[in-house]
Amino acid sequence: MNEPLKVSLNDSHIGSQNGTVLLKDGLKQRLNLRQLGGLPTADGRRVRADRLFRSGEMTAVSDEELQLLEAFGLAFICDFRTEDKGLEVPTPRVGGTPYLQLPINGANFGAKDIPKLAALILGGSHVENPLPDIYRRFVTDEQTRGTYTRLMRTLLEAEGRPVLWHCTAGKDRTGFAAAVILLALGATEETIVADYLLTAEYRLEVTAKIMGQVQAALPDQRVIDFVRAVLGVQPEYIRGALDEMRRLYGSTDAYLEQGLGVSREEQEQLRCWYLE
Repeated sequence: MNEPLKVSLNDSHIGSQNGTVLLKDGLKQRLNLRQLGGLPTADGRRVRADRLFRSGEMTAVSDEELQLLEAFGLAFICDFRTEDKGLEVPTPRVGGTPYLQLPINGANFGAKDIPKLAALILGGSHVENPLPDIYRRFVTDEQTRGTYTRLMRTLLEAEGRPVLWHCTAGKDRTGFAAAVILLALGATEETIVADYLLTAEYRLEVTAKIMGQVQAALPDQRVIDFVRAVLGVQPEYIRGALDEMRRLYGSTDAYLEQGLGVSREEQEQLRCWYLE
């Protein structure tokens, strides 16, 4: 099982000419844009190609790239950024695709917070990596849970048509959304973690650029280590969120049903639409 998973994750999700073109394009590294197509589920099925897309902030997208996205026939684009960020860096319209702003305010740590935290570190303060707690709050925060509930209702409204969701980096809010959707489709924790960790590969250039700037401006190893940790992805981040589901609800299945209101029948319907 491990080898097919590796191929499906790193081979541009073969099965669609448009999908291959899109995922080999500069969009991959610039936006952390990828699809869930090809990922296996526990019952031996796979996610259909060109149906479920995750991305970072959609900046500097060319007309040609917008046409590539439009060719997928997206039913919805869901934006997890806060309203002020959405106004500052608007998501470009992709044809007539409906745009839904689903802001997540309960986990609002971002790049803008790094200088303040770096200053605290340089001042001798002990600063904890905020990401483990942020991932747990994806599960516990009421407003955030409401947003992911709306995402799942949107997916049900799409009735098998393609959907794209994004935040700023396509890493944390978007990564948790992908985990929730994969849970509903019956993927194993191994598959969920493997997809989540791909962000390290897709954001390699962006992360290297930011780290270079930090090292030039603040050549302090404590700051460098902290920034590297908050820019990256670690298995314990997403596993911590899954553990929090089990702690509060007893199981990840119960989280889907009780926390997000996605019934077993609705989960089965999503699998009929999005698996093959």
